[in-house]
Amino acid sequence: MKVLHVSAFYWPHIGGAETYLREISERLVGDGNRVTVVTSDAGVTEHIWARGKKPIERKKEVHNGVKIQRCPVRHLPLTPYSFYLLRRSAIEVSGLPFDTTPLLRTMSRYMPWVPTLERVLAAQEEPFSIVHGVNISFEYPVIVAWRYARARGLPFVMTPLLHLGEPGERSVVRHHTMRHQLEALRGSEIVITLTELEREYLIELGMEATRVRKVGVGVNPRQLQGGNAQRFRERYGLRGQIVAFLGTITYDKGAVHLIRAMQRLWAKGIDAELILAGRPLGSFKRYYQGLSKGVRRRIRLLGSVDEAEKRDLLASAAVLAMPSRVDAFGIAYLEAWVNRKPVIGALAGGVPEVVEDGQDGLLVAFGDVPALSQSIRSILENKDLAQRLGERGYEKVVRSYTWDIIYRKIKGIYEEVTR
Repeated sequence: MKVLHVSAFYWPHIGGAETYLREISERLVGDGNRVTVVTSDAGVTEHIWARGKKPIERKKEVHNGVKIQRCPVRHLPLTPYSFYLLRRSAIEVSGLPFDTTPLLRTMSRYMPWVPTLERVLAAQEEPFSIVHGVNISFEYPVIVAWRYARARGLPFVMTPLLHLGEPGERSVVRHHTMRHQLEALRGSEIVITLTELEREYLIELGMEATRVRKVGVGVNPRQLQGGNAQRFRERYGLRGQIVAFLGTITYDKGAVHLIRAMQRLWAKGIDAELILAGRPLGSFKRYYQGLSKGVRRRIRLLGSVDEAEKRDLLASAAVLAMPSRVDAFGIAYLEAWVNRKPVIGALAGGVPEVVEDGQDGLLVAFGDVPALSQSIRSILENKDLAQRLGERGYEKVVRSYTWDIIYRKIKGIYEEVTR
């Protein structure tokens, strides 16, 4: 097959969507297929709406056999406020009681603004077999890919990675289900979801059940095991048990609530260290700087970590706590389970399907700081509970969530639609 993948971000950008797309792309190449990825030059997510971020310099390269073409991101005047206003306006326009899809198509050109993207796609010389768009959160690249496929009679597959948010609350999911986004979803031959919750939600919105396939996401266990806990402790001078967070550090990911939960535990004399690994966004940085020096001394804010340091962190952690409302799945839970560590998540997004409360992890309502604090304490003080949750999580990964398993499903869908 000759495969075209399109997404707002790709390697070396770090994130769940990028890990997903990179794994599929490189495995397809390993199986003898040809893969081209067209993406933006954003090295970090904030580059989409903020000036001053360093772009990825190489606009064309081949990495692990995958041909990559990166298109420059541009910014509207008064960025980032203009981006926020445009996004908010699009949500309101989508909710009007008449068809606003044509206007939303125009607005989507700036979410994100990657003006050369259409030209780059049009100039592709490969006679592609299939087009796959990933990540409806930043929809313009995916929508352009859908139009490109439709104009050339090519099968189009989408992995939207819907953020469902809290049950009954639309403040998160409305960013991913505007009319122009749903138009592209409904125009896809197959929509790939990570959870059954995401699949059922799309069917409720009118997608044909036979065209929505739950596949999931995976990890490569051997790449995540073998960390050195003692080395990690010595590097950062850690004494107590470690509560780890692994992901983009934002309010919606639960980082603020996690700090407040830890403050409750520290006030009760519980000796534990909080490690936040991942890139902090601007709003969190402002919150963090507002904390007292005494609180900040008990938090290790590591920033983005490489694979070796991630392994060491997971080896040393007593629990991974990521009480997020914006995860379509949550690869970090799998990464912790591979190391037989218990996890704590939120009752939001796709997480309740991934983490089975009381069986392989604990779940709390998003923003419920007292419940989060108690869950952390339960694991820190009950070694049998921690071991049981971690072992069952490990068994779940091996049974259902390795990349060998997930890739076979995705490749099967590619073969189906290209036939």
